Amino acid sequence: MKRRGFIKLGAAVGAATTVKASGLDGWADLTNFDKKRVLSANRFGMFYATIQSGEVVETVPFEGDYFPSPMIRAVADRSQNQTRVEYPMVRKSYLQAQGPSNNDLRGKEEFVRVSWETALDLAAKQMRTTFDKHGPESIYGECYWWGGSGRVSWGRTVSRRMMKVLGGFVTESGDYSTGAGLVIMPHVVGGSAVYDTPTKWKSVLENAKNVVIWGQDPIVTNQINWAIPLHRCFQDFEKLQKASMSKKIRTFTVDPRINDTARYLNSKHIAVKPGTDVALMIGMAHYLYTKKLYDAKFIKKYTVGFNKFKQYFLGKIDGEVKDIQWAEKITGVKASEIAKFATTLSKERTLLLCGRALQRQDHGEQAHWMCTVLSAMLGDIGMPGGGIEFSLGYNSSGSTDKIAPTIAGISQSIPEKYSKKYPNAPWLKNHDYVIPSSRSIEALENPGKEIDQNGKKIKLPHIRVMYNASGSPFTRHQDVNNMIDQWKKVDTVITAEPYWTSTAKMSDIVFPVATELERVDIDQTGSTKEYIIARKAHIKPAGESQSDFWICRELCKRWGYEEVFTEEKTEMQWVEFIYANAVKKAKSLNLKMPSFETFWKKGYVQFPDDDKSSENYTRYEEFRKNPYKSKLGTPSGKIEIFSPVISKFGYDDCKGYPSWIEPQEWLGKKELAKKYPMHIVSPHSKYRLHSQLNNSYIRGLYEKSGREPLLLNKKEAKKREINDGDIIRVFNDRGEILAAAHITEEVIDNVAVMCEGAWYSPEVPGEKSLCQHGNVNVLTIDKGTSKLAQSNIAHTALVEIEKFKGVIKPINAFSKPKIVQGL
Repeated sequence: MKRRGFIKLGAAVGAATTVKASGLDGWADLTNFDKKRVLSANRFGMFYATIQSGEVVETVPFEGDYFPSPMIRAVADRSQNQTRVEYPMVRKSYLQAQGPSNNDLRGKEEFVRVSWETALDLAAKQMRTTFDKHGPESIYGECYWWGGSGRVSWGRTVSRRMMKVLGGFVTESGDYSTGAGLVIMPHVVGGSAVYDTPTKWKSVLENAKNVVIWGQDPIVTNQINWAIPLHRCFQDFEKLQKASMSKKIRTFTVDPRINDTARYLNSKHIAVKPGTDVALMIGMAHYLYTKKLYDAKFIKKYTVGFNKFKQYFLGKIDGEVKDIQWAEKITGVKASEIAKFATTLSKERTLLLCGRALQRQDHGEQAHWMCTVLSAMLGDIGMPGGGIEFSLGYNSSGSTDKIAPTIAGISQSIPEKYSKKYPNAPWLKNHDYVIPSSRSIEALENPGKEIDQNGKKIKLPHIRVMYNASGSPFTRHQDVNNMIDQWKKVDTVITAEPYWTSTAKMSDIVFPVATELERVDIDQTGSTKEYIIARKAHIKPAGESQSDFWICRELCKRWGYEEVFTEEKTEMQWVEFIYANAVKKAKSLNLKMPSFETFWKKGYVQFPDDDKSSENYTRYEEFRKNPYKSKLGTPSGKIEIFSPVISKFGYDDCKGYPSWIEPQEWLGKKELAKKYPMHIVSPHSKYRLHSQLNNSYIRGLYEKSGREPLLLNKKEAKKREINDGDIIRVFNDRGEILAAAHITEEVIDNVAVMCEGAWYSPEVPGEKSLCQHGNVNVLTIDKGTSKLAQSNIAHTALVEIEKFKGVIKPINAFSKPKIVQGL
């Protein structure tokens, strides 16, 4: 037979076999002729996956993605990964005791493969008995935001729904990304600001003359999305680059390093020392006021409390004038440069893009407050394309919206009909126990301790059971070594996870979770809402993996409330229900959507029409036009430069007006800086989503010597006799990690830059020891920002660096734990 004829025959056989094995049964019968191209999506974008012999072998971008992320290339590796949890597992001594036992052996002891029935029975029993004895404060179930996705079987939503059925659990207000901003901004502008609808890029490009990117790197952060990104905003960044290069718009970046966005836009770099942004802004405010460059009319009409703040920066309150010379001593930015910067911004319309990193510092509330005050003094708030922005640099936002329905998802709430059916149900007698974002480990350390937050006293709960899904606290949370000690105090740790993360290895019960290509779901692209996407189970789940929905349903079944959790629907029926709801919403917009069968077969429905009504939207525009008719949500209805509410709290670390408060650690703390002379900051990596994909081949694109790279400049490297690529030890009193030196002139003196999210790889699992791989949170501080928000301060940490002289040992981050087949 000629080759061409063989290929034709092969195609025919392949097509026939694919139809035969279209379900998940019979996967072992697949051959190399079983090849198909399917559409799917995740938090990195939409993509086509080529599936051959039941495995993903290639991914290519969807044609509707404007600027596809290279991260979608890792889908194959992510699906067929050496770190997959394939079967239900229970830690050996926990299984022997049929409950809590030898907590200090977590991370060290073997796991035993068990049946789903055994694992679920153990978990359900421990959760039920613990809750019945100790109530909601005993069950921790925050379950973070970024792991997995979908509107039916997203781990966070269904896990929290399951624990609602249980009767309630410990949850967190806010989040690690924007915790301080979410608390301070309602006092300042009457809304969250950090998640509110942002100004559109169209308005910025047409009207702004200065764009200041302060403490963020949107070229990197916009690669991923809380929903599915189409990266439309990169079209706007191309236009912004063109405007920047032609001097039509001046762009500035304020950052300790020259980041990707600064390089792309060729921005003017304002090199500020980490943690001193507020001092820089206050110095600018003093200069604008004394040089009469501020907008006095805007301050008078749209704000309250300026006089109190003015007394502060003029030194009337504490005797210290906060002028540009004062700011230079703190920030390292020359007074002449501060003056020029402030003058430039005052002359023409300015947009301040203030990043989330600014409020992930000690006293992070002050940064967002002061950004708002500075923008108010410039007078551009509410003017087309100008003012202040806190969300424009994230989630591919700011592009023109599409006219489209917004799909709902399975809710965390329990329908009223089941409350009537079960009048004595535990969810009717209890309520969730809420603590500030990132205070969970402090609760383990000090159960019952009373802390302040936003004018209230909060008693930290006594957590006895932790249920983890959609994230790994051992990469997310600060001060990992302290966390290891406190983790031992928990009776039971249950983790639902596709991979053997450090958190999974430190658990008692581990449920294997199916990934997006292994289960059904429905989703929608973020920001513009342009596509609704059918998510099909295209490949067999690894081992005995199941969806989070299935796992949580089975737990609820054991408590007698399966129908309450499912609302008597299967996952597929939930998909159909959500789609039907979207069809109804579309009708109200005069849009016609295809039948569900047509949608499911095609894989998506597109909404191509632009929403012209919002394409020039500017935040606070209506307030600017009429501050009396369109009042803000603050007590005064205006921007509160001085907040009487906060002032009455009487906090020593958050006054009634924005102020410079010395951080716990910073380069100006002379005695500490002698011992630890480098300030380490930990931005997002452009090669992963937090810790996701660190276990994929993409790691090889950026790691050096098998370690997470740490950026430092030539001067700092020379002092320590460090060469590019050397394995280095980074340490402080909290811990030590290994990294690989990357020498660059894009980082200022006394600053080290190391991306967050590297998987934790302790030399001695379960103990305080050297992290061989480079998890930066071994070095960070676990402390609340202030009594107001109590959020995290991940960017506040001093370290020292030296060339590593010990024995370089293998990394265990990507190895499975010891597993035995039975007791």
